[in-house]
Parts: sequence; C-alpha cells; structure tokens
Amino acid sequence: MKPGVRAEDIVVGTGDEAMRGKVAVVTVHISLLDGTDLSGSCWPTTPMRIDLGKRDCIAGLRYGIEGMRVGGRRTLTISPHLAYRAQGVPGKIPPNAALRCEVELLEVREHGVVKPEDYPPGKHLIIGWLGDLQNGVAKWQFGLHDDGRYGAMVWVPIPGLKWRHNKPKVVEKRLTPERAATLIESAVALPNRFPLECLSADKVCVDHSGHDGGVHRNRETDALCLAVTLWERGQCPCQYYIAETSPAWMTTGLHEVIRDLIAPVVDSVTRSRT
Repeated sequence: MKPGVRAEDIVVGTGDEAMRGKVAVVTVHISLLDGTDLSGSCWPTTPMRIDLGKRDCIAGLRYGIEGMRVGGRRTLTISPHLAYRAQGVPGKIPPNAALRCEVELLEVREHGVVKPEDYPPGKHLIIGWLGDLQNGVAKWQFGLHDDGRYGAMVWVPIPGLKWRHNKPKVVEKRLTPERAATLIESAVALPNRFPLECLSADKVCVDHSGHDGGVHRNRETDALCLAVTLWERGQCPCQYYIAETSPAWMTTGLHEVIRDLIAPVVDSVTRSRT
C-alpha cells in the first residue's frame, strides 16, 4: 500500500481483483476523521466507476482500491497529500484534511465496458434543431427528462459571424412528471402513428451549403428537419427526423413547450443587440 493510505479490510472479497489498468465499480462512503459525513455533497452515494489507471479521482482512493476483490469491503484512511491537499474543497472539505473512506467493490471491468445500470433511471428526450445561419434562424437543443426537468441551449445568430463565435444561452424549467411523461410518450409514439412523416437517418442529409455546421434536410423534399432521440439507461430505443412544420409533429404538444421556452431567449438576445 502506498505511504499515506492505511487500509483495513472489513470483508475480504473472493471475486476478481482490482488492479492498475482496470475499472473498479464501487460504492464509497466518505467522511472526515471527526465523523463529518461528506457523501452526497462531495461524492455520489450511488455506485461509481473509477479507472485505476487514470487520475480521475483522488490518488488515495485509487491506491486504496487496488488489491481488493469483488465482494470486499475496506476502510481507508487517506492522508491530505493523497486527497485534497492544502486547498481542500471550499465550504466542504477543510485544507489539509485527512479522509476516511468506506469502500465496497462491486465489480471489476475492462476499459470501455458500459452497462445500462451505469446510467440513472428514467427517460430523456433530446430534440435538436440546427437552425439556419444564412437566414438568421436560431439553433437549439432541447432536453426533457421524465421527472419533469426540461431546458434548452439556444444559439442566436450574430450577423456576419459563424456559429463558432456564438456562446449558447441556457434556460431551464420544470413540468409535472405526469405532463413530462405524456410528452415523451407522444414523441415516441409518432413513428408508429405517422411512419411517412418520421424519417430514418438514411432519408436525411446534412446540408453544408451554408459552410458552417450544416442543417438536417429531407433528401426528397429538402425540408428542414428536427432530430428526435430518446435515451433510456444509456440505450437509444427511438430516433428519427421530422419536419418542424409537419402536422404530425404538431400533435405532440412539444412544439408549444419548446416555442414557449425558446422564444423569450431569442427575443431577449435580439433586443440586447439592437
């Protein structure tokens, strides 16, 4: 064990061994030596993935996990120089603080292995509109979670400049979970209800004639399209493209939610530039 880390095994595991170069899936309960609980404020309470070959968490925790076996539980006492050092974490961890971590090793993985349970539960709908720079039409990306959280990043064109010179405006709001679930299900049901209106990727092209970013267009009609994607536990069970002006799209109610969210942002930015 590295100097600065003291380990005490509570339960010795019998499964795969956590070694340098592997990814450890663990739960971590972290506190100061005086018992002050830091879990939830500095560290997640849900299982987390720690790459034992990268510096993506404090060194003392990486060193302390090495040698554990799946099913094992270990208490680590970590010196400040392998934790948050002299700077600490303002408002949470004092400078030069030693830490105590209770670690349970759930799984050892190879690099790049991702499973559905690694993602939080719930459905997340993403709708993208690439705008029309030449005609001064804003582009945006809208997201709606089935717990009711929703929001958008909005890029309002700057006359004479390309998208890359533009910083997005972010706006967030909340619906009831019931309303969010209804909107998501209406979007997911659209390809079955209107199969001719909902296009697969091979029926859409990205038009780069504007020389900056491009826009989604229906290959046959040249109509500008929205990109609609549903994510659930890291999987993408539903994805399609649809014209923003499609009557089918108007049946979802999402166009009104997006319009009411984005229009004030566009108006505010436009007024500020005049």
